[in-house]
Amino acid sequence: MHPTSAQILQKHKLFSKLSGQVVWNLAEEAGAGERQLDAFMDFFEAQKARAVALLEALARDPDSWLILEQDDPAAACPACARLAGLAVPANHPELLDYLPPFGLGCRLTGRPGIPDRTQAAAALPPPPIHKLCCDARPLSRLLAELPDAADAS
Repeated sequence: MHPTSAQILQKHKLFSKLSGQVVWNLAEEAGAGERQLDAFMDFFEAQKARAVALLEALARDPDSWLILEQDDPAAACPACARLAGLAVPANHPELLDYLPPFGLGCRLTGRPGIPDRTQAAAALPPPPIHKLCCDARPLSRLLAELPDAADAS
């Protein structure tokens, strides 16, 4: 029997803390209008789907590695910027500690892959703490960046 998406997300250090209602309330408190709320919830659901797909891929191939990358290096917080390019074996006992996102708005992403020699030999630094929102990209900034933010009511 394969785990469901919900069961997989319960393993993730960020998504295990967040329900749709919590995320909705955070966005509302940050001043999101109706369209921003819809765009933000779409963003949140897409992040969850990527996390599930990544965890499933790593579970299917325990010889693969989690490769960490930044989607926008200029906007990443220092804790995540230092992890860019890091490779973590899928069978590492603390793999879940290294799974992005580390907060709503996190610029770090992960993909399954095979590291180059430099990545494979690198010592693992301590992972960032998973918290609700990214310090470098707070919720108000993230909301303003969403595609429908300009049309928000």
